[in-house]
Amino acid sequence: MFRNYLKVAFRVLLRKKSYSIINIAGLSISLAVTFLMLLWVQDEWNTDKFHANGDRIFRIKRTIPLEGQRLDVFNGISYPMMEAAVKEIPEVEKYMPIGFSFEENLQRGAQTLRANGTFANTAYFEAFSYPVLIGDITQLDKKINALAISESLAKRFFGNVWESTALGEMIHIFDNGDFIVEAVYADFPENSSIKNDFYFPLQNHLKQNDWLLEWGNRGMQGVLLLSENADPKIVGGKLQKIFRANIEGERKEGCFLQKYADHYLYGQFDEKAQVSGGRVEYVRIFMIAAILLLIISCINFVNLATAYASKRAKEVGVKKVIGAGQQSLIGQFMVEAGSITFVSVVVAMVLTQVLLPQVNLMTNKTLVFDMFQPAIWTGVLAIFLITTLLSGAYPSFVLSSFRPINVLKGKSREQQGTISFRKMLVVLQFGMSLLLIVGAMVVQKQVHFIKNKNLGIDKENLLTIHQDEKITEHYEVLRNELINSEGIADVTVAGPSPFDMQASTTGVSWPGKRPDQENIEFQLLWSANNFPDVFNLEMAAGEFYRGDAGYDSTHLVLNEKAIEIMGIEDPIGKSIQLWDQPWQIIGVLQDFHNRSLYEEIEPAFFFLEADNAGWLFVKSEAGQVSEAISSVEAAFKKVIPEVPLHYDFVDERFQRLYESEELTGTLANYFALISIFISCLGLFGLATFTAEQRTKEIGIRKVLGATTAGLVGLLSKDFLKLVFIAFVIASPLAYYFMKNWLMAFAYHIDISWLMFALAGALAAVIAFLTVGFQSVKAALANPVESLRSE
Repeated sequence: MFRNYLKVAFRVLLRKKSYSIINIAGLSISLAVTFLMLLWVQDEWNTDKFHANGDRIFRIKRTIPLEGQRLDVFNGISYPMMEAAVKEIPEVEKYMPIGFSFEENLQRGAQTLRANGTFANTAYFEAFSYPVLIGDITQLDKKINALAISESLAKRFFGNVWESTALGEMIHIFDNGDFIVEAVYADFPENSSIKNDFYFPLQNHLKQNDWLLEWGNRGMQGVLLLSENADPKIVGGKLQKIFRANIEGERKEGCFLQKYADHYLYGQFDEKAQVSGGRVEYVRIFMIAAILLLIISCINFVNLATAYASKRAKEVGVKKVIGAGQQSLIGQFMVEAGSITFVSVVVAMVLTQVLLPQVNLMTNKTLVFDMFQPAIWTGVLAIFLITTLLSGAYPSFVLSSFRPINVLKGKSREQQGTISFRKMLVVLQFGMSLLLIVGAMVVQKQVHFIKNKNLGIDKENLLTIHQDEKITEHYEVLRNELINSEGIADVTVAGPSPFDMQASTTGVSWPGKRPDQENIEFQLLWSANNFPDVFNLEMAAGEFYRGDAGYDSTHLVLNEKAIEIMGIEDPIGKSIQLWDQPWQIIGVLQDFHNRSLYEEIEPAFFFLEADNAGWLFVKSEAGQVSEAISSVEAAFKKVIPEVPLHYDFVDERFQRLYESEELTGTLANYFALISIFISCLGLFGLATFTAEQRTKEIGIRKVLGATTAGLVGLLSKDFLKLVFIAFVIASPLAYYFMKNWLMAFAYHIDISWLMFALAGALAAVIAFLTVGFQSVKAALANPVESLRSE
């Protein structure tokens, strides 16, 4: 029986070539996109979920109260909190600090390499599933100069003999000192959110930064390994009591625990410290878009199958007369649907393999479509079954429900309910396409807004170079050499990045400070005295630092936001208390965006301290970037030849802050184009069917004097009505969803009605051209050919 079903199914596919091509093209494209998106979603979903102790590893999240019983959630905690957790809470087995990764020069003899790394303790490798290949990882806790490096870094330094030569070798880390390789660990897997090539001891970092030993600081992130069956809520409560017992003043900061594997996807919290989003939002967006494409292509199948049902009415009638039951007919038509889906799946798998390298380039991942993996085959089989069911179920019941007596008497007119259902599906199909088109427009506008927004600070024509110990030591000589070189306008140092100021403090007092202002965070930046000149910053009041150490040591420059929050009138000459000493305000910088556009401009303090600023900034003359780069290379070779030059363009680093938005915008465009293409494929098929059904009517109208334009309008208006209804329904939905997406940005575009008008006009024009092609073809046909059989 099944073999016979297959024979009939493939005969139908070959006989109805246009019908088959439209369905297979639409399904294969949407399935290929679905496969690619599922690979990306799987990769995102599995990030950090490979750790054997995953159910017992939790991040410490710290909360700070705001006005109106609101809470701010952040990751920064103090080292004493982690140490106390192990000592005073029985359920805590180990603590693991998470240091901020940094890129640095590593030197072994004459060889210098650049790699990412940070500090860690032994528990870091014991709790996480990061295998140690050779050496003794416990030396990270025992020796202040121990070093653990990755397998790939070991191969870069020691070649293929790294297993026998790496241990015991000395490597110099610029800005940190000399270290001895004590262990080599396996490269972190692709689905790890952390990928570092070296780790030096936590105690070494604490020795160089003793301020981290204070309870109130937020200088690192912390992870705890809990015992079996420990309740993270109870542990979080105990941790909060310990913290509040040791924190100074009346600050009501708190903490709670979040599963480590959840942090990557769920990194945003609302003002009640409840998860409100994160990267999971992009996972959801892409999943929904892929599902919409799949539904759009399935609608094509349903519409075309029900439209062409009347042409198969006699076939169904004859089969019923000779004994075929409804179940048998349903089986036949479901096999036909399955055959189309099967061919589409095969084509989609080929398309997936072809497109995967480009997708990896676009998403900066290494996704693999391994068809021999059980998970891949399970997913493909599930999609095959779901698609077959979605596309074949309704047409099967419609076709199998024909009454043979009516069919054989020629009374097999299509039921009005089926026609209405088909129209509803066209509305749904174009409605989803319009959702994607409007979404793509809004995302693109927001990305353009981010790229071109006036930040209040100049990021053009700027090179940035990490300021290591050699640059700090020779800064003045290097600066003088650069200033006198071709193509260079100015040189300064600053840190952290003025575009993303991460350092902050709360220990600030000023006259008139209210109790509810106790926990206000002030961002911190250290720089040279020409910082405003290089970044084209204006003073709102007073002056910036003169560069005179004696004069500037007790003076302070703030931004306008800080003055606004403090409520200080005529601030120049006024004093505030910071870190238990008075500071006199000498200047107020005009506000600029010192964090990402997801956040409001933060209050900030600016200090004169060039030695520890962190980044060297070189400003080129307009239009002379290549000359400036050559000059920087020459200056480094002359002043500090032992330091390899690594630079970035500031505007490119800024753009990397919004890689997710860029990716979303690009994919949204593709989704919108593919959705409208698939929708028009279905519309083309329906228009072809309609033209065939009304051939004699068109012939009669032409004989009676109807014009070609009139006939095109007659055949097109019904479809354009459906597109208009889809526009009316989809517009408010698109506005709602995109408004919510934009609310994540503190600074965003306003959604204009022009976007909806443009999307609707675009859909209408494309639909008219699609339907119009068949309409013109039918209108130009010779009426003699259609009427002579009468």
